[in-house]
Amino acid sequence: MLIPKTPLRAARLLMVVIAALSVVVGCASNQPQINMSDEQNFDAIDTFYVQVPLNSVNPAIDDHMVTAISSVLQSRGLKPASKENADIEVGYFPTVASKEGGASVNIGLGTGVFGRSSGISLGSIFSVPVGEQVTQYQNLQIDIVKDGAFIYSAVGSVEIEAQDSITVQQELTKLVSELLQSYPVKMASVAEPE
Repeated sequence: MLIPKTPLRAARLLMVVIAALSVVVGCASNQPQINMSDEQNFDAIDTFYVQVPLNSVNPAIDDHMVTAISSVLQSRGLKPASKENADIEVGYFPTVASKEGGASVNIGLGTGVFGRSSGISLGSIFSVPVGEQVTQYQNLQIDIVKDGAFIYSAVGSVEIEAQDSITVQQELTKLVSELLQSYPVKMASVAEPE
């Protein structure tokens, strides 16, 4: 067994072990991560606009995403509106990731949606050795902005069993529902008992 000779080496070894464990635990979870602004009065929000990503490459998937997001938000009591008249702007960013031999490889290039609050994500594509088991994941981030401030943000992923467009659309629809499940229902849209 390797025993560190100095306290500094022991501390380094401990930090490496903790970092490795946190990576393993972080990769094992596919649960959505959802954050909401505590200061926002969600009941005061009536309308929304879904913004297509700046780097859009698949119009069919974009149309499907806009429809899926709109459907969920309408079920929460909101109404679609033009960008100029909407209370909130909804942005989404889908990416694909491969997990191979315990390592995660992100594939895709993307930019943020909201002006000054933007970012760039660049992944890499490389060949996978024959015989390796590769798992594909569809990742999705949904951000909701009101008056230039993020009020709701959700990120999640789902394992993709097949590569065809129909399967990807179905999985994205499920993922949209999961990510927006915590968005508050408008009190006015809840039917009151008679």
